[in-house]
Amino acid sequence: MKNISIGNKGQLSLEYVLSSMIVILIISLISVPILLTAMDYSNDILDSINSKSELSKITDAIDFCYASGKGSKRTVLVDFNRNVDIRLYNDGKNGLALINLNLSDNSQEITRYFDYNGLNENIHLSKGFNRIAVKWDENSNVIEVKRLI
Repeated sequence: MKNISIGNKGQLSLEYVLSSMIVILIISLISVPILLTAMDYSNDILDSINSKSELSKITDAIDFCYASGKGSKRTVLVDFNRNVDIRLYNDGKNGLALINLNLSDNSQEITRYFDYNGLNENIHLSKGFNRIAVKWDENSNVIEVKRLI
């Protein structure tokens, strides 16, 4: 009769499983923080690009009303990924629109110039879709930029 021993095979399987779990744990501890950092940077880039695009819609509407003269009006629908405050003011010769974005690692200013230099307003826009009315009344000497509710 042959004497068959299975004890060594079971120990080898257990060592293989334990070493595999340790390797998977080490890989996950290294890769998960890197992946989260990459996702944060991607979201920051998307927010910056989106904010610049949406700010361009607003400044283009201001330029349109300024070029069209008194009695002109334009309504713009903008969509921001987060709550933003837009500051519209005069930098000396042109108008300037500014958004200060708080990103994951720092803050960034998104700026856009426009031709009309008579604005001095702050507009708070919430996350999601917002309607902005830009109008220059016939009886007024000032272009108004307001958020419509």
